Amino acid sequence: MRIGISAIEYYLPEKIIDNDFFEHAKNEFLEQKVGIKERHVAAENEYTSDLAAKAINNLLTKHNIDRNEIEFLVLCTLTPDYILPQTSAQVQTMCELPNSLYSLDIRMGCTGFVHAISIAQSLIAGMGFKKGLVVTADKFSIFLSYKDYNVDTLFSDAGAAVLVERDPKLFEIMDHDFGTDGKGAEHIIIPAGGSRLRISEETSKFEYIKPGVERSKNYLYMNGRQVMKFANATVPVSAGKVMKKTGITMDDIDWVVMHQANKLMLEEIGDRCGIPKEKNYINLWNKGNSISSSIPIAMHELLEKHERCNHGRYWMITGFGFGFTWGATTLKYVGK
Repeated sequence: MRIGISAIEYYLPEKIIDNDFFEHAKNEFLEQKVGIKERHVAAENEYTSDLAAKAINNLLTKHNIDRNEIEFLVLCTLTPDYILPQTSAQVQTMCELPNSLYSLDIRMGCTGFVHAISIAQSLIAGMGFKKGLVVTADKFSIFLSYKDYNVDTLFSDAGAAVLVERDPKLFEIMDHDFGTDGKGAEHIIIPAGGSRLRISEETSKFEYIKPGVERSKNYLYMNGRQVMKFANATVPVSAGKVMKKTGITMDDIDWVVMHQANKLMLEEIGDRCGIPKEKNYINLWNKGNSISSSIPIAMHELLEKHERCNHGRYWMITGFGFGFTWGATTLKYVGK
């Protein structure tokens, strides 16, 4: 039984912030090294469930999919509307999906899409489902200190929706490689808000770290150098493992779509993996880092361009980030 991806759509909020917004930013560095000119920010009254629902409705409408045939929903988000209930339950109602729906949230970041499609594949293979949705959505702007140049210029709010089913129309899901190293947790973290450190007046106080860096414990902290070091060490190994499982080499691959972290990082990882530059797709310029949505958004762009979409050839997707976690998946293009 072949299981894979039949359709991809996404949603980006209307509000766009370009580099001129950031007084402390060096536009030349952002554009040439980081590779970002613009990022999208959700409206005040636009929530993670809205981003997810709009992506799903785009998918169902554009591809003429009967919502009553959707049997499961795997929603990947780091920014749920509430601690409880789960956001996937809200999205089920918002999108008028069947009450018989199997739904779950997974709390993952930049590796989330790769993990989520493996879960969807397992649900079809192990539970007899025929088709379902993998949805990624984050309103990550609410966790960014706009006084911290390490993070405030990087991220975009976004949602993406992918149809996973038997006898797929675009990609057959082939093999996976995953990894986790919790020792890296301190390098990408929002300290307050969980059971270990609840949000309080104390955690909300902004602390001056150095010029251009002020934040409270309620906002994201990221050690960019350690993240770069981690990604360079794990992604090439993981990519090699998953290609070996599939029995292919880089010559058999048309596109490599990595999590869109930043241009410099993707180019360095690409060099370490032996990925030809023309196969290493980067679309940060007007999207920014959209967390778990970055891979499906990039895949959608490539499919729309229809550049190097050759039947029977392979794509590889790789995610890496918070946790630390990483993952790589090979996909066989079965479209026409």
